[in-house]
Order: sequence, then structure tokens, then C-alpha cells
Amino acid sequence: MESRARRFPKGLAAFIGLRDQRCRMPYCDAPIRHRDHAQPHHRGGPTTATNGLGSCERCNYVKEAPGWRVSTDTDETGRHTAEFTTPTGMYYHCTAPPLPGPLEIDVSQVEARIGVALTHLHAA
Repeated sequence: MESRARRFPKGLAAFIGLRDQRCRMPYCDAPIRHRDHAQPHHRGGPTTATNGLGSCERCNYVKEAPGWRVSTDTDETGRHTAEFTTPTGMYYHCTAPPLPGPLEIDVSQVEARIGVALTHLHAA
């Protein structure tokens, strides 16, 4: 997903919020307040899902300070990753939470048999 605008459109911002769930800065677990560019827009960073990060207000402003760098990518499982480099040269890697698994519905044996019987009746 991408946009030509500087601000993240509502749909893309909602996607980033659902994907990231909490602030993506390592060691921060604050609620997301900003959807921001990992590569700043004024430096050519695109307004895309890959370049977007959910962050709290504090961490968003911290990463804009001199010496901070952030790069993003998608790993082999399709999860969004971000690497933060501090002014001291330390690297911190962060991966978005996994997507929810398949929905499992527990049914009793009676419900399962009725479902099979109804399927056979409908197919006949």
C-alpha cells in the first residue's frame, strides 16, 4: 500500500496501527499515537506500508533527533521489520507482531454430525 501524499491516508494509517499494535521503538510498549515515515518524507521516504511505523509521540520525536537512523524491510515470513541505529552507533532490531492465526471454532460432536447431515441433505 502506498500514497503520494505526505500524510498517511486513513486506510493506510489504520493498517499500520493494526500491524504494529504498539510503539515500534525497541523497549517501548506505549500505545501508537503517530504513524510516521521510517525514512523521512523530506528526504525522499515514500508514504508506504513498508516505510510506515506506528510510534508513540515521544519515540517519534526521538528518532527525528540528529544521529538516529531507521530502516525498514519485510522478513522471509512477510512480517514488517525495523532497524533503529542510535547516535552512539548501537543497532536495535524490531519485528511487528505475528498475524493472528486461523480462527478455530470448537463444536461438539452433535453439532458436527448435524452439520454433516445438513450438508448431505443440501447436496442431494
